[in-house]
Amino acid sequence: MIYIVNKENRDLFRGELAQMHQHRRVVFVDRLGWRLPVTEYGETDAYDRDDTLYMLLKAPAGGPVLASARLLPTEQPHLMSDLFADACAGPCPRGPTIWEASRFCPAPGLGPRARLHSLWEVLCGILETSLLFGIEQIVFTANTALLPLMVSCGWDAHVLGPTLADGSDQITALRVQVDSH
Repeated sequence: MIYIVNKENRDLFRGELAQMHQHRRVVFVDRLGWRLPVTEYGETDAYDRDDTLYMLLKAPAGGPVLASARLLPTEQPHLMSDLFADACAGPCPRGPTIWEASRFCPAPGLGPRARLHSLWEVLCGILETSLLFGIEQIVFTANTALLPLMVSCGWDAHVLGPTLADGSDQITALRVQVDSH
């Protein structure tokens, strides 16, 4: 089941958010070698703010967090505007109904099939959350591994600019139009 965590209900999900931040540390810092801020609580950055929405996929019956992602309003600083603006051929998309999805993160112990399934569920959760919150567009950057998943999942996705080198990987900026169809 997907849980939407926002400023109002964040206290109810302290344990789950701690799991999420630990998963992000293991996946992004320990395994992928990204240079990100790490605390005793896990990987957190300047975009983990009060206005951030988190999607948490939890196992049934109060089980652990299986995957997560976050949504950020683009009227405030966000990854694409601050770090990946060059991946956009024009201005970086911004607006009250445009939000950025980032930190798609499966739990570190999941096998390949469970990891893929959990990411599909989180993607569906992002779309459903967008419909609930009046979000009309989602922007994100996808690396080489995530890009095929994002363009094949049925989203109305459009590339925003050139694919760029990012360390030993590549990233592509995309925009997804959200609607109920």
